[in-house]
Amino acid sequence: MKILALADIHGDLEKLYRLVDRLKEEKAKPDVVLIAGDLTPFGPASLVKPIREKLMELTKYVLAVPGNEDPDDVRREMREFDIHGKEVKFGNVKIVGFEGARWVETGEGVFVSYDPIHEKLRKEKGERVVLLTHVPPFDTEVDKLWTGHHVGSPFLKSLIEEYQPDLVICGHIHEARGVDRIKKTTVINPGALADGYAAWIELRDEPQIYLLKIEKSRLKKEKVREVLARI
Repeated sequence: MKILALADIHGDLEKLYRLVDRLKEEKAKPDVVLIAGDLTPFGPASLVKPIREKLMELTKYVLAVPGNEDPDDVRREMREFDIHGKEVKFGNVKIVGFEGARWVETGEGVFVSYDPIHEKLRKEKGERVVLLTHVPPFDTEVDKLWTGHHVGSPFLKSLIEEYQPDLVICGHIHEARGVDRIKKTTVINPGALADGYAAWIELRDEPQIYLLKIEKSRLKKEKVREVLARI
């Protein structure tokens, strides 16, 4: 399966159109586009339709979860392709959505379990699971602020440790673009599309990941095998 992974579009149609047009020029056709939240900068909802329509020039399968900057009217506009709390299957690959932007925390600092996501992350024999979320897991390379502080979700990290999905795609922390591992799970923050970043993933026995950068005259593609080897 070939995945185009995006996060934090923040309504930047110019960069989105340039990315899609470059991929079309290179005849790069993903099987699915996955958007890890923040399609808009707190609206307007009218941005959702052109974002989806442009991406559907690459594939009819465009799936997303909302982010913390996608208000209720944006979420309503996303309802046809929002997979938060849902699962979508492509053969033996199951894609699960969990935005994580509105998690619940008790006064004790203990994260409350969200039962439906536990059920969806369980694997059948031979099944591969991709988890699409807005926030990154805590204490990883993909949740680190420029100050060095980790600000991801402990609950999400506990889910990953327990169920070991094959791949997690997240966003939210723009400066934490990169790849990490939690046990056998590969975790990627493709970077903010609004900053000119995306990722191309080929889901094989070991995910093959390419970080993309939209430059003026071309699309720069960097394979991250070396990054994974150091983890």
